Amino acid sequence: MPTNRTLETSHRLSPKQRKAVEALLTTGEVTAAAQAAGVSKDSIYRWLKEPLFLAAVREAESKALDDLSRLLVRLGRTAAATLAKAMGDPVAPYPTRVRAADAVLGRLLQLRELATLEARVAELERAAGLDGGSGR
Repeated sequence: MPTNRTLETSHRLSPKQRKAVEALLTTGEVTAAAQAAGVSKDSIYRWLKEPLFLAAVREAESKALDDLSRLLVRLGRTAAATLAKAMGDPVAPYPTRVRAADAVLGRLLQLRELATLEARVAELERAAGLDGGSGR
């Protein structure tokens, strides 16, 4: 969901800059972004040094990652159910069931490590007075 600041940043860009931001996000390539926006690669590189343009790129990337994250959470439920089915299927080949179990355990450990790391970072931010009341 775009914030007022995101909308404000995007609206302060020229139409060519907005096209360049979109193309950078979809292609990941300066050459393609320059073509899409009808400008030179040098213009894109120059814009990438401007705080307003760079902020718009970062905001667009952040929104895209948020969208992708929501999709992966939905797919994660299906993937977990698939692994559970493979693990519990008595007629599935034993190596398939072992691989499914290994995948589940590996991901569980990764999730635990990430949760622990997040908690540690949040505690460090609180101790340093950097949490800004974000409610972590």
